[in-house]
Amino acid sequence: MKLIKIIKNNLFIQNFVSSIFAFIHPYLENTVSKYSAIKKAFFITAHDETLGDYLEFGVFTGSSFNFAIKINRKIDKIFYKKTNCQFIGFDSFQGFGEIKDIDQNPTFKSKFFLVNKGKIIKNIKKIANKDKVKIIEGFYQETIKGKNPEDLGLNKARVVMIDCDLKESTFLALEFIKSCLQRGTIILFDDFHYYKGDITKGEYGAFEDFKRKYPEILFRKILNYGYAGVGFIVFKI
Repeated sequence: MKLIKIIKNNLFIQNFVSSIFAFIHPYLENTVSKYSAIKKAFFITAHDETLGDYLEFGVFTGSSFNFAIKINRKIDKIFYKKTNCQFIGFDSFQGFGEIKDIDQNPTFKSKFFLVNKGKIIKNIKKIANKDKVKIIEGFYQETIKGKNPEDLGLNKARVVMIDCDLKESTFLALEFIKSCLQRGTIILFDDFHYYKGDITKGEYGAFEDFKRKYPEILFRKILNYGYAGVGFIVFKI
């Protein structure tokens, strides 16, 4: 009888927890996990003294960009040092623009990520306060394709958040940051596992192409996060 009572109580707890967990919106759960990944990346790079800038490709509402600013302040205090990290965001704020055939996906539409640019930039500047922040506005074909990071005042990359979704824009971002990479740079791909696992598409496909083009740069996978996010660290360059 005691065993039956334990089983019944356990089933009640399981059902209660499953109801609560089902209530949590997937987008919220994914966002919290994204914050955790950024926090880990800043901690690891601070621990190993991998100094440089935070680059984010795909700012959207500025949520993760603002979190990166906040957590860097916290990590600086933990390690009792000022890392002088710049925060550079890249986004058109007009959605994807033209989506090429290789990047077609039932969820990704041209204006899917269209947002109020003025409101987002104003909020970022408010959060940033005295932190060094740059927002590079425009489609990547115009702002970073064939460009030199040093021309934009960028130093070595410390943490890079790639939230581009599409293969074309992801590859442009990777090409752009190549000269900024160093041993210890952490790259977070926020949408690594979409396109039904097709290894030629999306962020996964772009990363594979980049590694084939530059085999001298070696990466190690260090974490999975959220619903489709993966983090890599540069260990040889």
